[in-house]
Amino acid sequence: MDHIKQEKSFADLYEEYLSKDESEFDSRISFLKRIQRSLVDSGETQIAFEIVGRELEKIGNQCSSELGFVYNSMIRISCQSGEFSKALEYAASAISVFDELGDDSRLPMIYNNIAGVYLKMGEFETSLEYIDKAIDLSQRNNDNHSLAKYLNNKGIAVENIKGDGSGAVFIEKAIELKEENSLKSDLPNSYMNLADIYTYTGKEDEAHSLLKRAREVANEIEDEFSLAEVCRYEANYYRAVGELGSALESLNTSLEYHKSKGNKSEILQRLTVISEIQEIVGDVKGALETHREISKLNAEIFKEEEARMVAKLRSSFSTMQKLKEIESMAKRNRQLDEANRLIVQKNEELLEMQSQLSSANQLLKERAETDSLTGLMNQKKMFEIVEYEINRAKRYGNRLSIIMLDIDDFKVINDTFGHQKGDGILESLSSLIISSIRKIDYAFRYGGEEFVILLPSTGVEGAFSTAQRISESLKRTNEIPVTISIGVAEWSDESVNDLLLEVDTLMYEAKNTGKNRIVSR
Repeated sequence: MDHIKQEKSFADLYEEYLSKDESEFDSRISFLKRIQRSLVDSGETQIAFEIVGRELEKIGNQCSSELGFVYNSMIRISCQSGEFSKALEYAASAISVFDELGDDSRLPMIYNNIAGVYLKMGEFETSLEYIDKAIDLSQRNNDNHSLAKYLNNKGIAVENIKGDGSGAVFIEKAIELKEENSLKSDLPNSYMNLADIYTYTGKEDEAHSLLKRAREVANEIEDEFSLAEVCRYEANYYRAVGELGSALESLNTSLEYHKSKGNKSEILQRLTVISEIQEIVGDVKGALETHREISKLNAEIFKEEEARMVAKLRSSFSTMQKLKEIESMAKRNRQLDEANRLIVQKNEELLEMQSQLSSANQLLKERAETDSLTGLMNQKKMFEIVEYEINRAKRYGNRLSIIMLDIDDFKVINDTFGHQKGDGILESLSSLIISSIRKIDYAFRYGGEEFVILLPSTGVEGAFSTAQRISESLKRTNEIPVTISIGVAEWSDESVNDLLLEVDTLMYEAKNTGKNRIVSR
């Protein structure tokens, strides 16, 4: 019944909004803000994104605080709908409105929402930059209510960057401020964030207690979204303590809520974790169906054009921020026109230098990590990734397998046909490997004619099948008959070096027992 009342309330608001003449700008924006709030409060974020977004497109060069607040709210709504590029557009619009009004007091809330967008995109360093801006401004204004929210987000960003529990201190402080200031509606989120850190840092009992508190508060304030989030974090907890059935049950409860609201980015996250657990428990059919659903959703959300748009908007947004800083300096220093001209010039030179340096650093990084002949990652990068995947397998209880292969009699091939032909064979084998593995797998050139393939969430049986496919395909793709000797091993709690030594030993066993074969453990 409550849901029906909310729909009628929204319908009445929307009808009244449409009855207003376009010349009544302030009144229409006020109603649009109320419509937005009504839809968000009832969990209809996708409808809010579509309806409010459509109406905002009709607005010309208008400016008011109410409009600024609507734009700001649309940042979070767009992000929750998986529309990251639109979220950044609305952020730019919100800043533009409040800048025109000369109201800098609204910047912290906008910076915090921008930080939230980059959190969702997984760009945690950029997110942290905007969070710190928001925290600095809120501390200057003695705004503890806002500070509590910003500290919570800082804890999340720091934890995603470091992954060692150091983000907990910021979330604990956020909880303290929220409890002191009776910010009950914001407490479930912080309880869940802290519980998540406690879960993988060995404090399972404290994590379970926090999740219970989060559920109690969410039930008390009748917050369906927070209850769905509690289910997601409970799934993390159950997974950590080995209760995979309970984890799947919680994830499916959360998934059903977000499907009913059309929250694409949230649906994708739940499906990804569900598929991982299905693979762990051996539910091959369920995992396959979930992967199909993920692929379909990915096609809707992360198109190549969307990715290019996000990159373009990020660049535009950064440029706009720089120009805003320059304009602000100009307003404060009108009597120093010549000095301001030099500042603009130097700033442009600095931006150009930064761009060139960034490009050069990226190129150096890629060269340092990539084999120049095959384009695969090199041995240096391999040790880093193998260690990372071993730590991830330890944390989540996943399986992990590794393949090492070596071209048989490669010296004879080089001596007979020349090094240029040998290089061509190495390139062909590299391309074949890439086409034979999944997107989540890794391929490396270990050195010379040796290659390594790392397969997360995969047992030795799956790795053996991949090795067979590569071996058979290689025989059919070269003018010169080429065979490979292969070792396959599944990680069983060894160190990086011991795992590589094990698979290397298996590969040489394949060579020493006749070549053109696979030996596994």
